[in-house]
Amino acid sequence: MAFSTEIFGPNTGTSIADRRDAGSMEQTAEMGRGGDSMMVRSSPFTIKLLQDIGGAGSFNPETGMLEFYDVDEAVKKAYGQ
Repeated sequence: MAFSTEIFGPNTGTSIADRRDAGSMEQTAEMGRGGDSMMVRSSPFTIKLLQDIGGAGSFNPETGMLEFYDVDEAVKKAYGQ
């Protein structure tokens, strides 16, 4: 049986499972708060670095994942500055 783009989608060289997982990661990334819009894998060093330069480092209650939106911008927005 030949590869069918109608059934499996375009042949991108990426497995169907990987494409499905990428879609769920994009949906999760869209749940970010305060301008958070990406998901990343990072080391403890990188997490500490992000916190040190002003990232929140709090947990998103919807996803349970760490978030690093800009704390300074969030405070300014909250106080109308």
